[in-house]
Amino acid sequence: MSKYETLNYDVFLKEEAYEIRNYTDFLIVEYENASDPKIKDGFGSLFKYISSDNKDNKKISMTTPVIQEVNKDMKKMAFVAPREFAEHIPEPNNSNLKVKDFEQGLFGVIRYSGLSNKSKETKMKKRLEVWVKKKGYQRQSNYMLAFYNPPFVLPMLRRNEIWVRITKA
Repeated sequence: MSKYETLNYDVFLKEEAYEIRNYTDFLIVEYENASDPKIKDGFGSLFKYISSDNKDNKKISMTTPVIQEVNKDMKKMAFVAPREFAEHIPEPNNSNLKVKDFEQGLFGVIRYSGLSNKSKETKMKKRLEVWVKKKGYQRQSNYMLAFYNPPFVLPMLRRNEIWVRITKA
């Protein structure tokens, strides 16, 4: 069990490592920087934000997962706001961070352990895409990587996921 607060969701279908989930609305603080397309400063910027580098100088508890959205040219990284900040989370001081609504919806998900790398992520995205189509859904978003563990957790104990927003085909 994680010591960090994590997102709630409802599972509509589960088969092995795959799930179809419904998430309700929640707030995220997203790092996006055109001069840092590989998000090398993403985690550090988000960590400073929750460590009180925000307009309210307020310390904010870490949550899981940390989410990365992947597209061709650029990545984004996001921190999920704790439930206590569901109505209002402090505005970031860093101009590369933005508070955003993560809208409710259905998501196809594949879960895997170990270290995550581009090759493994590509393989998992392909598997998820095939499974989602087989279940009668179609992709509606970019793929998102969801990481649940700090870097010091042993690879075989790590929880990683890939999410994609879906609708019935």
